[in-house]
Amino acid sequence: MAIEQMVVMNVVGLKDSVDNVAREIVLMENVDIINALNEINESHFTLTIEEENVEEIVDMSLIKPMSDDVSYEDTFKKIDDLSNVYEENFKVNKNYLDESFDYKLCSDNVDSLYDKLIAPYEKIMELKEEKKKIEEFYRNFMYIKDLDVEVETFKNLNYFTYTFGILSKENVKKLKRNYENITAIVLHTGTSKSGEVYLVISPKEMELETNRILRSLNFNKIEMKMNFTGTPMEIVKKLESRNQEIDEKLSELNNKFNQLKSQCKALVEECYSKLALQSKIKEVKNQMVSSNNFFYLSGWIPKKNEKEIMERLDQFGNLIIVFKGEEEFEEGFSPPTKLRNNKLFSPFEYLVKMYGIPSYNEIDPTVFLSITYMFLFGAMFGDVGQGLILFIGGLLSRTKSELFGNILSRLGISSMVFGLLYGSVFGFEHIINPVLISPSFEDFDSINIILISAVVIGVVLLLISYVYSIINAIKRKDLKEGLFGRNGVVGLVFYILLLILVGGKVNNAEIIPTIVIVSVLIVLIGLMVVREPLSNLILGKKPLYHETISSYYIESGFDILETLLNMLSSTVSFIRVGAFTLTHVGLFVAFEIIAHLLGSFTGSLITYIIANIIVIGLEGLIVFIQGLRLEYYELFSKYYKGEGVEFSPIKLND
Repeated sequence: MAIEQMVVMNVVGLKDSVDNVAREIVLMENVDIINALNEINESHFTLTIEEENVEEIVDMSLIKPMSDDVSYEDTFKKIDDLSNVYEENFKVNKNYLDESFDYKLCSDNVDSLYDKLIAPYEKIMELKEEKKKIEEFYRNFMYIKDLDVEVETFKNLNYFTYTFGILSKENVKKLKRNYENITAIVLHTGTSKSGEVYLVISPKEMELETNRILRSLNFNKIEMKMNFTGTPMEIVKKLESRNQEIDEKLSELNNKFNQLKSQCKALVEECYSKLALQSKIKEVKNQMVSSNNFFYLSGWIPKKNEKEIMERLDQFGNLIIVFKGEEEFEEGFSPPTKLRNNKLFSPFEYLVKMYGIPSYNEIDPTVFLSITYMFLFGAMFGDVGQGLILFIGGLLSRTKSELFGNILSRLGISSMVFGLLYGSVFGFEHIINPVLISPSFEDFDSINIILISAVVIGVVLLLISYVYSIINAIKRKDLKEGLFGRNGVVGLVFYILLLILVGGKVNNAEIIPTIVIVSVLIVLIGLMVVREPLSNLILGKKPLYHETISSYYIESGFDILETLLNMLSSTVSFIRVGAFTLTHVGLFVAFEIIAHLLGSFTGSLITYIIANIIVIGLEGLIVFIQGLRLEYYELFSKYYKGEGVEFSPIKLND
């Protein structure tokens, strides 16, 4: 439950083995490739100066970017077309990767498969498109099937225009009331599910006026392609006949085509797998450099994988492999971040990454967010029955989105736990006895307890956030913010003293003399104001100010005001946890009143079902968002920056 410790791996080897090494790097899927040219130019690519390394070190002065001139673009384009044929995205099958790779043979195989499969596929798609159009025309002509007029008649109109369309029953009434104002002949030709079908014929010079009137009636025009002959009924029969012919042809083609697809699929997967590997090898080589005799490769790897990687690369012999740990990192040389959390908390990494990736020298907030977010959601949405629905919904949705399903199922469990504490089942507060407290509007004392408890919980979480912030500052070696910053030691003491002062005034109990607290608070404000020059003085850095003195103190003054407002708003903001706990009950009470007014068992049952659907869907979403708001704005803003870069190893199926 932390951030993986990373090391830089520098590899030097003979150019003859570059493809094999790059291939193994891709297959390991745990190396984040770095541009070797940049590493060498910035003096980050280091080798131990030993007698056997002299030639490789000397050769580094002759380096140049390594490139692979072979282009796989055209072949991959054909494979993309084949994936449409199979209606699936191909995945790399590693069983095919043990065999040797011959690009010419692979490319020829893809060309052959393309020629075999694309022609019948395009014929099938062409017939399906024709069938779709025929069905559309069939529906349209069915609207006017009772019109005993050959369609050629409409094509031969010289002075009139025509259009077919549908009017709703309400607009039909408007039409009838305004017949005398319409500059057209309007004929009823049929009925559809969405309304009445009309033929409108108007003089060409009145076409614009007629169209304006029809638009005001929401006239839904029906497209009629008049490249048919005969009456609408005759056309309908022709379309039925052609549709049947297409169905028979499609059935025949599909049977043959499915057999062909089945025969070719293994070869398609083999070609795709080999090409995908070769394409990734090319990506690795493009980040490498070479000299006359050697190649140079650099990448980030998890420290725990050092031994495994060394063993897998040793098989190629004559390689120099050097690992550089974080104790050798120069200032500003920041490793990528790889999160490491167990299965309970790992789904919540997504919520952390939505805000930003943790920096390498920052605490991974996933565990803290997971626990607090589940706690806050459950507290605001505590109900055994509704939580069970969320849990089941999470399990079912894992088939489509495993990440969302895992988060939802965990929130459902939290909701059920708090439902037991509140004694709430599907909104009913009297089915089971509460273990802790009942958030009922019948007891005003419980309302006060819930609201006060919400603020107390917020204070505890904020105090933990200050501790996280101080630890992060220590990891960054940031004396200014860690010791004197508003989220550092001084800020923490300031916040605690403010709580003691306010708590004492509210309860009429002077825990610490007010004059002492006020005096210390003034001193702490002074320390926060002069935190930059003071920390620079302690560390011996010059200049003490990185801007004009007047600008610095004006900015610091406003910063103190912002700090006070932020402490107040952050603390009070957690009262929403109690408010939503009560809202959850209040919303259901409103539906309960409606159910009683209906006075029937069936009506009440339907009302309760609708109530639970609305509460789970609407309030569940609101609570989900409000919980995230508290995490991001009140807690993360205290201790988390999220300015890291995610560890991104090269993988076959990316």
